[in-house]
Amino acid sequence: MENQPLATPPPPGPTGSDEELQWRLAIIEAHNQRAGQVLHGRGVVFNSVLEVVRQLGDERAVERCLTVTGEPRFMDFFNYPFSSLVKMTYAAGWALSEKYGSFDKAVWQMGAQAAASFYSSAAGKAVLVLGSGGPTKMIDTIVNAFQLVAKGAELSTMLTGPKSAILIHKRDFLPRPYMQSGLVSTFAAAKVHGMKVNVRPTGPLDTEYDLSWE
Repeated sequence: MENQPLATPPPPGPTGSDEELQWRLAIIEAHNQRAGQVLHGRGVVFNSVLEVVRQLGDERAVERCLTVTGEPRFMDFFNYPFSSLVKMTYAAGWALSEKYGSFDKAVWQMGAQAAASFYSSAAGKAVLVLGSGGPTKMIDTIVNAFQLVAKGAELSTMLTGPKSAILIHKRDFLPRPYMQSGLVSTFAAAKVHGMKVNVRPTGPLDTEYDLSWE
Protein backbone atom coordinates (compact mmCIF):
# COMPACT_ATOMS: atom_id res chain seq x y z
CA MET A 1 0.00 0.00 0.00
CA GLU A 2 2.77 2.44 0.93
CA ASN A 3 4.31 2.42 -2.56
CA GLN A 4 1.09 3.04 -4.43
CA PRO A 5 0.93 6.59 -5.83
CA LEU A 6 -1.55 9.00 -4.37
CA ALA A 7 -4.19 10.38 -6.71
CA THR A 8 -3.44 14.08 -6.26
CA PRO A 9 -5.94 16.67 -7.47
CA PRO A 10 -4.75 20.17 -8.38
CA PRO A 11 -4.77 22.77 -5.59
CA PRO A 12 -8.17 24.48 -5.15
CA GLY A 13 -6.83 27.98 -4.55
CA PRO A 14 -3.95 30.30 -5.45
CA THR A 15 -0.43 29.90 -4.06
CA GLY A 16 -0.28 30.85 -0.41
CA SER A 17 -4.03 30.67 0.15
CA ASP A 18 -5.72 28.91 3.07
CA GLU A 19 -7.46 26.66 0.52
CA GLU A 20 -4.04 25.53 -0.76
CA LEU A 21 -2.85 24.92 2.81
CA GLN A 22 -5.86 22.72 3.61
CA TRP A 23 -5.29 20.82 0.34
CA ARG A 24 -1.71 20.03 1.37
CA LEU A 25 -2.75 18.95 4.86
CA ALA A 26 -5.44 16.63 3.47
CA ILE A 27 -2.89 14.97 1.17
CA ILE A 28 -0.42 14.50 4.04
CA GLU A 29 -3.17 12.90 6.15
CA ALA A 30 -4.05 10.56 3.28
CA HIS A 31 -0.36 9.67 2.94
CA ASN A 32 -0.07 8.96 6.68
CA GLN A 33 -3.09 6.66 6.60
CA ARG A 34 -1.83 4.82 3.54
CA ALA A 35 1.71 4.42 4.90
CA GLY A 36 0.52 3.50 8.39
CA GLN A 37 2.87 6.04 9.97
CA VAL A 38 3.15 9.80 10.42
CA LEU A 39 5.38 11.66 7.96
CA HIS A 40 7.76 13.77 10.01
CA GLY A 41 10.65 16.21 9.83
CA ARG A 42 13.55 17.20 12.05
CA GLY A 43 13.22 20.06 14.48
CA VAL A 44 16.10 21.90 12.80
CA VAL A 45 13.81 22.67 9.86
CA PHE A 46 11.09 24.02 12.17
CA ASN A 47 13.63 26.19 13.97
CA SER A 48 14.93 27.60 10.69
CA VAL A 49 11.42 28.80 9.85
CA LEU A 50 11.14 30.43 13.28
CA GLU A 51 14.53 32.11 12.76
CA VAL A 52 13.36 33.76 9.55
CA VAL A 53 10.29 35.07 11.38
CA ARG A 54 12.42 36.21 14.30
CA GLN A 55 14.55 38.31 11.92
CA LEU A 56 11.56 40.63 11.64
CA GLY A 57 11.95 41.35 15.33
CA ASP A 58 8.33 40.36 15.88
CA GLU A 59 8.02 37.78 18.63
CA ARG A 60 4.24 37.84 18.24
CA ALA A 61 4.64 36.39 14.74
CA VAL A 62 6.93 33.71 16.19
CA GLU A 63 4.30 32.88 18.79
CA ARG A 64 1.63 32.59 16.08
CA CYS A 65 3.82 30.10 14.23
CA LEU A 66 4.29 28.05 17.39
CA THR A 67 0.59 28.20 18.18
CA VAL A 68 -0.45 26.57 14.90
CA THR A 69 1.84 23.60 15.66
CA GLY A 70 0.78 23.17 19.29
CA GLU A 71 4.45 22.96 20.33
CA PRO A 72 6.20 25.34 22.76
CA ARG A 73 9.62 24.72 21.17
CA PHE A 74 11.50 22.36 18.84
CA MET A 75 14.61 20.29 19.51
CA ASP A 76 16.83 20.23 16.42
CA PHE A 77 17.12 16.46 15.97
CA PHE A 78 13.80 15.37 17.40
CA ASN A 79 11.07 14.37 14.95
CA TYR A 80 7.81 16.31 14.57
CA PRO A 81 4.78 15.81 12.28
CA PHE A 82 5.39 17.16 8.79
CA SER A 83 1.88 18.59 8.78
CA SER A 84 3.00 20.93 11.58
CA LEU A 85 5.88 22.15 9.40
CA VAL A 86 3.45 22.91 6.57
CA LYS A 87 1.15 24.83 8.95
CA MET A 88 4.10 26.79 10.31
CA THR A 89 5.47 27.52 6.85
CA TYR A 90 2.16 29.02 5.75
CA ALA A 91 1.75 31.01 8.99
CA ALA A 92 5.29 32.35 8.55
CA GLY A 93 4.75 33.03 4.84
CA TRP A 94 1.68 35.10 5.63
CA ALA A 95 3.53 36.97 8.39
CA LEU A 96 6.56 37.69 6.16
CA SER A 97 4.85 38.37 2.83
CA GLU A 98 4.93 42.13 3.25
CA LYS A 99 8.61 42.19 4.23
CA TYR A 100 9.80 40.00 1.36
CA GLY A 101 7.27 41.10 -1.25
CA SER A 102 5.13 37.98 -1.61
CA PHE A 103 4.29 34.64 -0.05
CA ASP A 104 6.60 32.80 -2.48
CA LYS A 105 9.54 35.10 -1.71
CA ALA A 106 9.00 34.61 2.02
CA VAL A 107 8.98 30.83 1.55
CA TRP A 108 12.21 31.14 -0.48
CA GLN A 109 13.87 32.78 2.54
CA MET A 110 12.71 29.92 4.77
CA GLY A 111 14.18 27.26 2.49
CA ALA A 112 17.50 29.09 2.33
CA GLN A 113 17.61 29.45 6.11
CA ALA A 114 16.69 25.78 6.61
CA ALA A 115 19.64 24.68 4.48
CA ALA A 116 22.01 27.15 6.15
CA SER A 117 20.96 25.91 9.60
CA PHE A 118 21.39 22.27 8.64
CA TYR A 119 24.84 22.69 7.09
CA SER A 120 26.08 24.59 10.13
CA SER A 121 25.12 21.61 12.33
CA ALA A 122 27.33 18.59 13.05
CA ALA A 123 25.22 16.36 10.80
CA GLY A 124 25.26 18.92 8.00
CA LYS A 125 29.02 19.34 8.20
CA ALA A 126 29.37 15.57 7.94
CA VAL A 127 27.25 15.62 4.77
CA LEU A 128 29.52 18.31 3.31
CA VAL A 129 32.56 16.14 4.03
CA LEU A 130 30.90 13.16 2.35
CA GLY A 131 29.97 15.35 -0.61
CA SER A 132 33.38 16.95 -1.03
CA GLY A 133 35.09 16.38 -4.35
CA GLY A 134 32.92 18.44 -6.70
CA PRO A 135 29.29 18.97 -7.70
CA THR A 136 28.66 15.41 -8.90
CA LYS A 137 29.87 14.00 -5.59
CA MET A 138 27.59 16.39 -3.71
CA ILE A 139 24.64 15.33 -5.86
CA ASP A 140 25.33 11.72 -4.84
CA THR A 141 24.90 12.66 -1.17
CA ILE A 142 22.06 15.17 -1.43
CA VAL A 143 19.28 12.59 -1.21
CA ASN A 144 20.60 11.32 2.13
CA ALA A 145 20.93 14.90 3.39
CA PHE A 146 17.28 15.69 2.73
CA GLN A 147 16.14 12.39 4.19
CA LEU A 148 17.97 13.24 7.40
CA VAL A 149 15.76 16.29 7.95
CA ALA A 150 12.56 15.09 6.23
CA LYS A 151 11.83 11.42 6.76
CA GLY A 152 9.95 9.88 3.86
CA ALA A 153 11.23 12.37 1.28
CA GLU A 154 11.06 10.78 -2.17
CA LEU A 155 14.11 12.10 -4.00
CA SER A 156 16.27 10.79 -6.81
CA THR A 157 18.98 12.36 -8.97
CA MET A 158 20.32 11.78 -12.45
CA LEU A 159 23.32 13.32 -14.20
CA THR A 160 22.42 14.77 -17.59
CA GLY A 161 25.87 16.07 -18.59
CA PRO A 162 29.33 16.93 -17.23
CA LYS A 163 27.91 20.05 -15.56
CA SER A 164 24.20 19.34 -15.22
CA ALA A 165 21.77 17.03 -13.42
CA ILE A 166 18.12 16.58 -12.54
CA LEU A 167 16.75 16.15 -9.03
CA ILE A 168 13.33 14.49 -9.02
CA HIS A 169 11.13 15.16 -5.99
CA LYS A 170 7.91 13.18 -5.64
CA ARG A 171 5.17 14.25 -3.23
CA ASP A 172 6.84 17.55 -2.28
CA PHE A 173 4.44 18.79 0.39
CA LEU A 174 5.99 22.26 0.78
CA PRO A 175 5.72 25.12 -1.75
CA ARG A 176 8.36 24.74 -4.49
CA PRO A 177 10.35 27.92 -3.64
CA TYR A 178 11.30 26.26 -0.34
CA MET A 179 13.04 23.35 -2.05
CA GLN A 180 14.52 25.51 -4.82
CA SER A 181 16.23 27.89 -2.40
CA GLY A 182 17.28 24.99 -0.20
CA LEU A 183 19.11 23.46 -3.16
CA VAL A 184 20.80 26.78 -4.00
CA SER A 185 21.97 27.10 -0.39
CA THR A 186 23.11 23.47 -0.31
CA PHE A 187 25.46 23.96 -3.22
CA ALA A 188 26.61 27.31 -1.87
CA ALA A 189 27.58 25.52 1.37
CA ALA A 190 29.47 22.98 -0.77
CA LYS A 191 31.25 25.90 -2.50
CA VAL A 192 29.91 25.01 -5.95
CA HIS A 193 30.22 28.02 -8.24
CA GLY A 194 27.61 29.23 -10.72
CA MET A 195 24.89 26.85 -9.55
CA LYS A 196 21.50 27.40 -11.19
CA VAL A 197 18.31 25.64 -10.11
CA ASN A 198 15.34 25.76 -12.47
CA VAL A 199 11.92 24.39 -11.52
CA ARG A 200 9.82 22.16 -13.78
CA PRO A 201 6.50 20.98 -12.25
CA THR A 202 5.49 17.51 -13.42
CA GLY A 203 2.35 17.15 -11.27
CA PRO A 204 0.50 18.89 -8.44
CA LEU A 205 3.16 17.78 -5.92
CA ASP A 206 5.86 16.39 -8.23
CA THR A 207 8.78 18.49 -9.46
CA GLU A 208 11.97 18.14 -11.47
CA TYR A 209 14.73 20.56 -10.51
CA ASP A 210 17.21 21.17 -13.33
CA LEU A 211 20.69 21.76 -11.86
CA SER A 212 23.62 23.29 -13.74
CA TRP A 213 26.96 24.73 -12.65
CA GLU A 214 30.15 26.29 -13.98
